[in-house]
Amino acid sequence: MKDKKVSWCPDLAGYTGPLYRAIVDAMQTDIRSGALPVGARLPTQRDLAWALQVNLSTVTEAFKEATRLRLIAGEVGRGTYVLPVNTATQLYAIDRPHAENAIDLSTIKPAHAFSNEDVRSLFSAMLEREDLAEVMEYHAPSLIARCRDAVVTLCRARGFHPRQSNIFPCAGAQAALFAALQMIAKPDLPVLVEELTFPGMKVAAKQMGLRLVPVAMDKHGILPEDLDRASRASGAKTLVVSPILQNPTGATMDRKRRADIVEMAEKLDLLVIEEDVYGGFSNQPPLSLQLAGRSILVGGLSKLVAPGLRFGYIVVTFDEARSKALNLNFAADELVHVTSWMTAPVMLELACDWIESGAVQQHMDWQRQEARARQSLVRRRLNLPALGRDPAAPHLWISTAEGSPYSNKTGEQLASLARAAGVDLVPASTFCAGRMLSDGVRICVTAPRDRADLTEACKRLLQVWE
Repeated sequence: MKDKKVSWCPDLAGYTGPLYRAIVDAMQTDIRSGALPVGARLPTQRDLAWALQVNLSTVTEAFKEATRLRLIAGEVGRGTYVLPVNTATQLYAIDRPHAENAIDLSTIKPAHAFSNEDVRSLFSAMLEREDLAEVMEYHAPSLIARCRDAVVTLCRARGFHPRQSNIFPCAGAQAALFAALQMIAKPDLPVLVEELTFPGMKVAAKQMGLRLVPVAMDKHGILPEDLDRASRASGAKTLVVSPILQNPTGATMDRKRRADIVEMAEKLDLLVIEEDVYGGFSNQPPLSLQLAGRSILVGGLSKLVAPGLRFGYIVVTFDEARSKALNLNFAADELVHVTSWMTAPVMLELACDWIESGAVQQHMDWQRQEARARQSLVRRRLNLPALGRDPAAPHLWISTAEGSPYSNKTGEQLASLARAAGVDLVPASTFCAGRMLSDGVRICVTAPRDRADLTEACKRLLQVWE
């Protein structure tokens, strides 16, 4: 998307309070009204101060406050841009409204596979234990060791063999992400992310006061040359990246891109936090396998098995000596208290039972096949390119760029039309880490209960999109 240059000089007559605050309030008003559209490049601080006939320091203070409020973001050598409204938290809202008979394509979750009898049989092994009461106690060291062995089993299937002592079970992948970010968290710390990043990262950044620095992407993920530029311009030394089936775009790094990113991480001395929750949909090993002691892998079972299981984990690939070189807040004993001790022993026991019995692997195999079938169904019905041999994600990105069958509309327009037709999906603004460089919508093909509902959703979308 090209820059939208605007000549912005607000009338401050109707605003009260400090002058810098009036500028921020006027900016908020104009963003809401559309007078300042998403992606618009603002005048320079000096030009705005001249136009408003105020001190430069007043405008500087206003821009600083607007940046803190995530209204705008500045890019070194490029200017200051209006950001999209951060709607990432709305995806997690308990009371998020859904229209009656609406079909949900907005939430990434596994295809519905468990029957009541399936769940009942999976619980039965644990219920028959003679020491069942122990699941109501604090974690036994043997349970943590068992969980670590279970994670090794999951990783080994993809050619990754982490050390057991470097694995820390968590209460889901989002909790694992928070634990990883706590190692580097400092107020206003710059963190490199994909230009369209997953909602959980935006929520975590907002709560921890981290400043997201977007890195441009293509179909193979982040671009090495832009990673270099963004790191040098911002001073960021941490990269959060999804190398396999990235959310929302589905981008997967090929062999060359993986090698280029590893080389760049070493050149820039980056810590890489690898979000790998979709890695199990492919046979590729995590990028952490190639990162030689400078990564933290975040994984879990929510997207491939069941979100209610709340079983996630982090895998660190360095020791405490290396963590000092990376300037991390890492100590193994302390990390256990913000990861494993926050989990419920009953859920850890259940997860271990399922992994050890082979039930998790069987379910993952089914999910991969179902995701592929549903991806093919949606692509065919919405006139999108065929999946081919690419790994099938539970989500699908529909771009509005030139060449797309939907290039005549914006992502917000597609989402609005879909909502009116009773289909919930998510526009690019929800994922945008900076100014809007790419546009489109994300749909989750595995969210509907069955393929019949998914087919009906596609029918509704075609009726309003064409």
